[in-house]
Amino acid sequence: MSWEFERVSGPRDATEGPVWMDWVVRFTEIRRNQLLEYDPETDATRVYIDETAGAVGLHEGLDGTLYACEAEGHRIAALSPEGATTVVVDEFEGTPLNGPNDLEIDGKGDIWFTDPDDIGRGELGHTSVYRAERGDSGWELVHLTDEMDRPNGLLLSPDESKLYVAECTYGPDQDCDLRAYEISADGSLGEYEVLHDFGDHRGIDGMTLTEEGAIVACAGWEESGPGPSVYVFSPAGELLARHPFPENRPTNCTFGGPDRSTLYVADLTGSLHSAETELTGFDRF
Repeated sequence: MSWEFERVSGPRDATEGPVWMDWVVRFTEIRRNQLLEYDPETDATRVYIDETAGAVGLHEGLDGTLYACEAEGHRIAALSPEGATTVVVDEFEGTPLNGPNDLEIDGKGDIWFTDPDDIGRGELGHTSVYRAERGDSGWELVHLTDEMDRPNGLLLSPDESKLYVAECTYGPDQDCDLRAYEISADGSLGEYEVLHDFGDHRGIDGMTLTEEGAIVACAGWEESGPGPSVYVFSPAGELLARHPFPENRPTNCTFGGPDRSTLYVADLTGSLHSAETELTGFDRF
């Protein structure tokens, strides 16, 4: 089945991090520091939060809280349209985080996230993947790996035995791939396996899961390779499908709609697109 993408909102400047919650799509306008909300029932988009600290990736928590990677604020935060912001974590061993990009929340409510350094504003000297764990005395930050140059999108497998992370660098002699890390019983990461190598082309920015555990990923660009696309990979990395995307650089995606079969995709033209698919999005909780 070929997916037909339709622009349902925009264009603006650059959109990211769509998440389906409360029967609407919330997504970020990263250059305007806004959080927007698209209602498919009315086909209308409104400003949900007018000022963020550079929100990029979004995720709904166990209790319905909206969590965000706020890159300019160097933090993971819980956001509210009433204006209250609760900081989850904003430093590692006393040094501010670089600029968190994407996040995933597991069945316990812990937050896994990537912390690249896209604008060279970081002071840590490394780009890493972390997990923020909720303890009795607050959130505690666990450092998982710093062996990637530009960790971007990430996902947990449905059974939470694997962590998928996109290494998304551009240029000769740099890795650009989709990796699967085994998660040990103590929560640490084991060795990784490269599931797909994008070579010198633009790799995965953001991704989401189907209920069967397939990975739906936004990748590609106008400069090289097969072009802007939404890929579907099996959990083992087999390419199941590639759907051409109508704008230059898709950034992230989420499933929504009454049966979770509508895919919503943000992109760097500042738009939100939708496509009806034969797949169903995965619900962790």
